[in-house]
Amino acid sequence: MWPPEIIVGHLAPDLDCLTAIWILVRFGNVHNAKLVFVPAGTTLHDAPPDSDPCIIHVDTGGGRFDHHDRSDLSLSASELVRRFVVPDDAPLKRLVDRVTQLDNVTVPSEQRSAFFNINDLINGYNALFPNYPHHVAQAMMPNLDAWYEHEVRQLRLERAFAQRLEFDTRWGLGIAMQSDDGGSSRLAYSRGAVLYAYRDGRGYMGIAAQSRSDVDLEPIYFDLQRVDSSADWFLHPNRRLLLCGTPKAPPRQRSRLSLEELVNVIKGDMINERC
Repeated sequence: MWPPEIIVGHLAPDLDCLTAIWILVRFGNVHNAKLVFVPAGTTLHDAPPDSDPCIIHVDTGGGRFDHHDRSDLSLSASELVRRFVVPDDAPLKRLVDRVTQLDNVTVPSEQRSAFFNINDLINGYNALFPNYPHHVAQAMMPNLDAWYEHEVRQLRLERAFAQRLEFDTRWGLGIAMQSDDGGSSRLAYSRGAVLYAYRDGRGYMGIAAQSRSDVDLEPIYFDLQRVDSSADWFLHPNRRLLLCGTPKAPPRQRSRLSLEELVNVIKGDMINERC
């Protein structure tokens, strides 16, 4: 029977359990199912986990959406649910792959961080609502929605990055890209760029340099004042960030430069042509 009437997770739900529930609700048309939580490893009323088609157990009970009795570290409850509900959604696969790594503690050591992360957020919710796990599940729904939207955006950025411009600067490799979403420092710096430039779908533009570099964008800022004088360019006090419009501060006047022309300003070619 689909959609099921009850989703069963475990008490103090973790990221994997919550993600499995979220997938069922957001992608599986299980909007009206009642959420019930039982001690980890058990089932509702101690019944066999898959005996009632109206009830789905996730991350507990040893049924079809519980990975704990399997030795495959590529599996998690959310991965099993993803494969069943929406196997061909690329952004969701990226999200669930990360959840699976975190759940099985297989995240590469270089990617681990001491900073606050999503598991810390869930621990905080469980501390706030120790006796109300359904509150934790409801609180995490918009967080997982936002994570999914981030993965959608990352895929768009990666497709746009494939069409990037690479060029030489006085400081080293520069990369420029154009997309509706703007630029990606992570992608640019991972390719060895010292600085990157971007133009987004609203016409906002920017130049940024690695924080540990010796890049000083002030000369480029002065060049832009000459060739793009009407635009609202802003030089950050650290002189490694130069912007003409952001969602935080929309420009009074957008730049009229194309991305290629901005690259020429960075290289000094446009100034040389006008001199």
